Amino acid sequence: MEKLVPPVISLRVTDPQALTAAIRNADLNPCQLSAKPLPSSINRVSCADVCLDFAAFGPAVLFSGCMPGDSYTLVFVTICPEKGRCFNFGTEYTDGYMGFFPPGGVMDVYTPESYENATLTVAAPLFLAAVESSFPEIPDAVLRRGAGMRIGSAEQALLRGLLSAVMECIEDGTAPLEGKLARSHLEKSLLDAFLSALRSGCSSLVARPGQRIEGRLRRLRQARDYVAGSLHGPMQLDDLCRSVGLSRRGVELLFQDSLGIGPNAFIRQQRLHGVRRALQSATPANGMVKQTALEWGFLHMGHFASSYRMLFGESPSSTLMRLSQ
Repeated sequence: MEKLVPPVISLRVTDPQALTAAIRNADLNPCQLSAKPLPSSINRVSCADVCLDFAAFGPAVLFSGCMPGDSYTLVFVTICPEKGRCFNFGTEYTDGYMGFFPPGGVMDVYTPESYENATLTVAAPLFLAAVESSFPEIPDAVLRRGAGMRIGSAEQALLRGLLSAVMECIEDGTAPLEGKLARSHLEKSLLDAFLSALRSGCSSLVARPGQRIEGRLRRLRQARDYVAGSLHGPMQLDDLCRSVGLSRRGVELLFQDSLGIGPNAFIRQQRLHGVRRALQSATPANGMVKQTALEWGFLHMGHFASSYRMLFGESPSSTLMRLSQ
């Protein structure tokens, strides 16, 4: 029997892994970059062929993964206090920016603290039919590969007004979006507003970053790839520097400017997330926490436990036992 999905879902979370729910059916791997857990919220409205997700992230997060394979995805940035970075499109962004992703498109994005967005996923047949009807001139390269773009002020105002009205309905205790007819009207309004924004953005696509920015993003990608392949073994900062051809100071600035934290802190956060994922899928046993920590490069158990608790708000043993119950 098919599981019924509530039309409106609201979540309040501090576990960064829970942020995978920020886009329905996306396959995302979030890594919290802020040192401490900060509350985040996700609100979702599911219609017949579209889904609208509001996400408000407390911590800075690095998201990598793939968008839904059966839908087109439009991510409108509503609040971005500091510059974010979309590595898959090779650009920086702030509020008023939209990322457009084809089915299965790659997402590799840094979102700063207190970032918010509204994401519309649209079933591919409906989106293509709507494009053929109202936006047949969409650039073929955008439709196939996706793009990042800044939305015009008029289209932004209309979209923000609609999103504000939807959020009011979500927070309304009378649950006005529970009815199918209401969500049917909402589906059309959302599709029209997001397509209008997309049309506006395509008319003035975000220019490719300058050579300096493009080179920095490429170096950061190289550094992250090196870290990802070395997390289980001994890793020295000098090794990372050699892998990207930069001095220690250059690598420090590269990470600090692009992700808001230094390389050593980034490596630690990546390893802590690796431990957490391992504990979440492990069968509880004596010594499991220590064994897992050692496998991810933590030799000092006291420092490891303190860093883990600070990042996730609970002890590693609590993660192991809680998820096994």
